[in-house]
Amino acid sequence: MPATRTMKHSERDPRSTTGEILSQLRPRSLARDGRDLVVKFQNDDAFRSYVAYRAWALIAVVLVFVLVSTVLSVTVMFDVVRWVPAPTPFWLRALALLLSAVVWVGGIVAQVYLFVLSLEGKAARLDRSSRGMVVAVPKGLVPYLKYSRTLAPWILVVACVALPLAVLATNTPVAALLLASLTVLAPLLFSRLDP
Repeated sequence: MPATRTMKHSERDPRSTTGEILSQLRPRSLARDGRDLVVKFQNDDAFRSYVAYRAWALIAVVLVFVLVSTVLSVTVMFDVVRWVPAPTPFWLRALALLLSAVVWVGGIVAQVYLFVLSLEGKAARLDRSSRGMVVAVPKGLVPYLKYSRTLAPWILVVACVALPLAVLATNTPVAALLLASLTVLAPLLFSRLDP
């Protein structure tokens, strides 16, 4: 009879990990993750007090996200119409307006969601360290995507922020660089200044 051995956690089948990561994109999983974050904010005193103590700085970061998404959505709307020779058909103007709205809403929601998740993680780490608890978090991109449940918002960031920034960079690279700097530096600056 052949000897059997137990598979260690690090030796798990990569297909099962990929399946777990991709399952985050199911509508039911997306709704559950969003609801869990709201419930966590309502019930977790450490998270709530962490956010309340830093409310003004958080509002400033969210306003940066709104500004960046607004500029990108306007850019997308005008670029879609500009790429087609005049006269522009009405259906294309309507499509440009719809695409602009998707970029605006998707960009804001994705950036804010990722930012709030990072705040929730930091609040949890501070709470655990204040109680003397140490939790080992696996390193690397795959464990991050698996355990943080951030695949969907990162896809939205690529589609609604990174791609419009790339389009903007073809016409006005300085403006694109400024907006990219704002959207990256605002949360980083908050993190550095946060005690």
